[in-house]
Amino acid sequence: MILRTLLLVGAVAATTPLHAQTLTETAIRPGSTVVVARHEVVPGDTLDRILSDAGIAASTRIEAALAIDDVFDLSTLSPGQVLRWSVSANDPARLEHLSLLTLDGIDIVLDFNKPLEAALVKTEIRLRNRRETFEIDGSLYEALAAHKAPESFAVDLAAFLAGHVDFRRDLEGKERMALIWQESALPDGTMMAEPALSYARLELGENTFELVAGPADRPFILFKDGTPVQQTTRPVLGARLSSVFGKRRHPVLGVQRLHTGVDYAAETGTPVMTTGTGQVIFAGTMRGYGRTIDIDHGGGVVTRYAHLSRFASGLAEGSEVNAGDRIGSVGATGLVSGPNLHYEVRIDGQPTDPMQKTPRARSMVAKSADRFLLVAGRAVTGFFIRSDTDDRG
Repeated sequence: MILRTLLLVGAVAATTPLHAQTLTETAIRPGSTVVVARHEVVPGDTLDRILSDAGIAASTRIEAALAIDDVFDLSTLSPGQVLRWSVSANDPARLEHLSLLTLDGIDIVLDFNKPLEAALVKTEIRLRNRRETFEIDGSLYEALAAHKAPESFAVDLAAFLAGHVDFRRDLEGKERMALIWQESALPDGTMMAEPALSYARLELGENTFELVAGPADRPFILFKDGTPVQQTTRPVLGARLSSVFGKRRHPVLGVQRLHTGVDYAAETGTPVMTTGTGQVIFAGTMRGYGRTIDIDHGGGVVTRYAHLSRFASGLAEGSEVNAGDRIGSVGATGLVSGPNLHYEVRIDGQPTDPMQKTPRARSMVAKSADRFLLVAGRAVTGFFIRSDTDDRG
């Protein structure tokens, strides 16, 4: 699937109406004023919480849940699915229509102006494989925006290349970048999920850095001049970066102090992954940090994961972990104002900005499949080097 994603450029679409109409096609009663809202599901979301935050009455929320539950298991609600609903401006606590669009293209539609029954619609989802090659003249964020590439990639690339590239200091202008990513959208342009980056290349001075995506939910592999140097992933998928490294006013204590890591805001229970290969050297409760895990990656580099609600089953001091392994769940233990993951990188005992340093794998050997994806990414973006012919095996 990943190989096909890298090599195909175009769109795939399928549409087969089952019955009923989608929310956007639903006829609005003459003279009524209707407000339409949209919400993309994120980790930790429930239908009741989404509708409650929107001000929908409890009785209506219960009706909606019971009707949807006849055709869809709401416990499987997952990131990327899209909820759309409409309410009357005269009665904003009552739903007029509700639609849950699943990732496989099934739209579950409720019409509250009729006897309530979930209708199923097979909607058209267009899968597009995108690629862009461009020069960075200014900031990475500006370059992405200028070439209509997802601006969120600026944060991802800064994190994945941290320790090798500082995008604020190392760019001198005219550096070349290539990206391959995937998008899924409705015919009206509504994005179904966050764009998925599968390949990135940055030509910086005499060095070439390349990121290759492995299987879903597994780490990226970073190559420098064709040599694998590390595996890397986010500690929390789908989370919002809520606080960065540096001096700030503590949200609980209210005093200025050094924030020794970065915070990712996410719902309690959201999975937490280790960002690199290493060994657990601490798993317990630490003052201020709450439930905390420290992982030694060798070379004096230790990563810390704090405010956890729980540890992964079987995890203990001495456990060996790989990049992308689940080690715990987001929580709100310790001195914290709400659920989040506090993530630190410590080098020789000193806290360091995680956006500048990431743990390295103790030994990094790329599999033949990873190298094949590397060569495929180069081919699609028109980048060839002589050694590519030696990577086919």
